[in-house]
Amino acid sequence: MTRSSLVALVVVALTLTVAGAVAVEADDNPQIPDGLKGFSGTLRGKVTEVHQDGKAFHMDVTAVVNVWRKNTAPNPRSAVGQNLLINAQWENRGGAWHPVENHVRFIKTLKVGEEIDIEVVNDEGERLHILELSRAQRDRAGRRR
Repeated sequence: MTRSSLVALVVVALTLTVAGAVAVEADDNPQIPDGLKGFSGTLRGKVTEVHQDGKAFHMDVTAVVNVWRKNTAPNPRSAVGQNLLINAQWENRGGAWHPVENHVRFIKTLKVGEEIDIEVVNDEGERLHILELSRAQRDRAGRRR
């Protein structure tokens, strides 16, 4: 194989790798509705998917239960009727980012079809994450399977 053929092969391989990484990132970080950017409040909905690692779940939003003072979303009700990805909150521990363990344990207890209320916030990018668990949710997260 000539040097130019090898360089061309490496360029193609890198291009495919980057394209694959972008595709995975897009799937893992779906866009939220424009009217929901800056949202802080409580959503009600049915769980449609639970990620096995406990870092996220999807829900079909049926209602906006509360909107907190911190909310800056122009149209919080734009969440209703949407299937949204809800992430565990992340924290920096010892210089590395990790999902909040209590959130992971709670997410792992969720069942598809279950209706829940969950406090969420959009305070960075295109993602919603858990703001705080209710007392009942914290108790549920404390129970080990």
